[in-house]
Amino acid sequence: MSGIVVRPVRFTDNVKQMQGFLELVGLRPRVESRQGSWVDLVAGGGMVALHSAATSATGARPGETSLSFEADDVDALADSMKAAGVDGVTVYDEAYGRVLTCRDPLGDEIAVDCQGDDPYGYRVHPLAAPSSLRVSPVRFTDPQGPYGGFLEALGLTRVGTSDEFYASFTASEGNHGLVGLHHVYGDLPVLDRPGAVQLTFTTTEALDDVVKRLADKGFEAPITREDFGVFVTVTDPDGQEVQIHEAPSA
Repeated sequence: MSGIVVRPVRFTDNVKQMQGFLELVGLRPRVESRQGSWVDLVAGGGMVALHSAATSATGARPGETSLSFEADDVDALADSMKAAGVDGVTVYDEAYGRVLTCRDPLGDEIAVDCQGDDPYGYRVHPLAAPSSLRVSPVRFTDPQGPYGGFLEALGLTRVGTSDEFYASFTASEGNHGLVGLHHVYGDLPVLDRPGAVQLTFTTTEALDDVVKRLADKGFEAPITREDFGVFVTVTDPDGQEVQIHEAPSA
């Protein structure tokens, strides 16, 4: 399914503050509810949705982030996922459109919303030019375990080198975002919830420029250099650690 788009959902009590923070990182708003309880923001690859925790039907806490997706045809995706043996694949109608839900290898429910042309009472923003930013949320699980097969059933492709520490999966060669699988360690930088991920990005923009933009608005964003790459770590308005990684050289 080439139409799959990576779109993690952040639950927050600070929708406007989180939107402003993500715009500093490089995303731009696509649609938002007129009540201000939901905003979709787009990057050069992938999206991030902001959802008011106060209106969450699942009782989500502020700062929780869930792995989720959009797809252009959830019925066709459901057929291919069932054929691949994915558990609990169901498609149903919501007021805002059709939704696919399924169980991932960790037993958590993952949702895929159908992309639609009907704004259903949402305010639509003109799309800005694509940025150098890619949305790449990180799920903490065995990178060589069954989660990779689950992502492949969704339509993602394993990319680059992978080992017992990390594996990366791309949607439409990164044009629709990526998902990282990171080995589990002691104190994970996520709040526990179904499908929990860390909000993470990759960029071809100079990290010094990202740091300056964040610092100008009062965010401390040190640069870390490790054997596996260079990245910025910053605490967002929900108090959660966000990372922005330098994209690997082509």
